[in-house]
Amino acid sequence: MDADAATASLFDPSALVVVVAGTLLATFARVGWSDLILAIRKAAVLPTNAFDAQANRIALARWVRDAQKSGLLSADQPAPPDPVFARALDLLVRTGSISAFERVQQEADSQRQTSTSRAAYVFEQAGELAPVFGLVGTLFAMTQIAPSIEGDAGAATFGAIATAVLSSLYGVLTAHLVFLPLASAVVRRAE
Repeated sequence: MDADAATASLFDPSALVVVVAGTLLATFARVGWSDLILAIRKAAVLPTNAFDAQANRIALARWVRDAQKSGLLSADQPAPPDPVFARALDLLVRTGSISAFERVQQEADSQRQTSTSRAAYVFEQAGELAPVFGLVGTLFAMTQIAPSIEGDAGAATFGAIATAVLSSLYGVLTAHLVFLPLASAVVRRAE
């Protein structure tokens, strides 16, 4: 058996659809639209750059230098790129309150932790459900083993067994190579 044939024998679209679609539907049923959309958004930004401390330091240094020259309220430099830091800095300038600055940071941290835990929970649920739908695909494929009246009964039986095995494989692989790593990645990104 050559490599192309081996690779082709590991792909069964019907088994993959049962596992993925079943997992997504069951996850939605457990967590609802808002958390599912939140998790998708969190996963979508994983490949992008995280917080850029250097860019924020540079922007702050420019702003401080301008404030020293022109006065605190007359500083005309772009805000730091991080929206939370920019909002906290603006509040500090307008109110002169360090506690207001810290409160903005604390509220943003709290919101980030909450949204991160909600998104991670969605992917953990999907990771828990994927093997279950692998088993569902296996059970469905086993119902197809009954010998058919027309055609080659042996080929139909082996095809059903292959689909059953691949369904279980897809369930375990999607859980441990997709959903559970996504849950961990979302948490790592937030940290």
